Amino acid sequence: MMKSILSAIVCGAVAVCVPTVLGADTGPEPKPPVRTNKLRVLIVTGGHDFQRKEFFEMFDGHPDIAWQEVQQPEAQKWFAPDKADRYDVMVWYDMYSQMTEESRKNLEALLKKGKPLVALHHSIGDYQDWPEAIKILGGKYHVQPGPDDPKSSFKHDVKFKVKIADPQHPITRFMKDFEIEDETYKNMQFLEGSKPLLTTDEPTSDKVIAWTHTYHKSPVVYIQLGHDAKAYTNPSLRRLVFQSIRFVTGRLPDPSTEGFVQLLNGKDFTGWTVVGDPKGFWFTDGVLRSESGKGGQWMRTNKTYRDFILRVEWRIGEGGNSGVFVRSAAEGYPWTTGSEIQISNEPRDIAHCTGSLYGTVAVDPRPDETADIWHMFEIHCRGYHYKVFADNIPIVDVDAKTIPALAAKPLEGYIGVQDSHNRTSYVEYRGIWVKELTPMSSDKEPAWRVGTQAYTFNRFTFFEAVDKAHSIGLKYIEAYPGQRLSPGLGNA
Repeated sequence: MMKSILSAIVCGAVAVCVPTVLGADTGPEPKPPVRTNKLRVLIVTGGHDFQRKEFFEMFDGHPDIAWQEVQQPEAQKWFAPDKADRYDVMVWYDMYSQMTEESRKNLEALLKKGKPLVALHHSIGDYQDWPEAIKILGGKYHVQPGPDDPKSSFKHDVKFKVKIADPQHPITRFMKDFEIEDETYKNMQFLEGSKPLLTTDEPTSDKVIAWTHTYHKSPVVYIQLGHDAKAYTNPSLRRLVFQSIRFVTGRLPDPSTEGFVQLLNGKDFTGWTVVGDPKGFWFTDGVLRSESGKGGQWMRTNKTYRDFILRVEWRIGEGGNSGVFVRSAAEGYPWTTGSEIQISNEPRDIAHCTGSLYGTVAVDPRPDETADIWHMFEIHCRGYHYKVFADNIPIVDVDAKTIPALAAKPLEGYIGVQDSHNRTSYVEYRGIWVKELTPMSSDKEPAWRVGTQAYTFNRFTFFEAVDKAHSIGLKYIEAYPGQRLSPGLGNA
């Protein structure tokens, strides 16, 4: 059975949402731009009952994700080469044993080429009689005892605590330990070399309950959680699932600090110009602080930036208002001459709340805006393309050419931060890092391209050469005169 690809707009898997009200903003509720580069998720089910409505509701409401379901055994046809380009990532939620030899070969070939995989809960019991399955998943639930392994066990409706094993991993970054009511598994078999993401001390469960590893070229994540609606509605599990999908498809920021330069020295304003009263900003224990009513207005770098990745670690007080400026001019209002990525703990609509390009591009989903805790933005400015991640969640991804007000703004300018911009509150900045990127020759393509000559594959037809180039990740090919187009067509 096939389910149509769907998408919807909701708050999603974020930890805290401030109620969306118009507040000081007037006019109709703004709408975020529609994402055009959605991840195509293939959800494989079959062989194990589950609460269908509640499970698939978990996949709705993510603006960067479109999904479809395929059920076993028909799902195995989607491992074949003729369907592999119709989805970007597999999510397994099946528990199925039978598999043809052809399907096994197709799946191995698919994963050797790098197709990403996220496996959930009972899918760890897939393909019991196929030795390669444990290598793919990184573990195995033994339905029956083996020569050297006991039978695995399960227990329903267990309330237990989950620990984040790797707080710096892109999937679990900014997550906290949480509680969940779910089914537990014990006495599973594990392969060495996997990277643990979650652990628990619950006695009815194995200690490691989520991990990531690589099978040939394919990134793989397994999450043991997710038996029923009590788990599906858990915000931490929701975040974990979709951050895993984004991670294996390369859609999360690289946490590496390579190439980044710290713009704040924690002592003085070297490299910066304060616009307004210099007493409006100061450093305390290495942290930049501004309080309302001090007249700081904003401060900007002395250098302009064009294409870059900007990381900003910030904290704001209750009811606070501030922002980060990119590509702004030295004179005039920086949110007008450039763009402001809003910081707020006020009840604002989604075009004026935290993470929005203030008044120009609404967020989707709305991020955590909790006061008095540290948050982080990662802001990508690359030509006309703007991305904003809030605590590692993608909330803005827009081509400025689709937004006239944004397209009219300059592609180069100063980086800046706003003071505490309301009556009574504060804002703090613990770090501001920038990584400059190679300028784009146009708004879409890099200044150079990697390709190949079709003559490299001169023993094959032109279209076969195109397929071979595509299989190794090349998007450009130079044809040569006389090469046969295909077996049924003439020469080029």
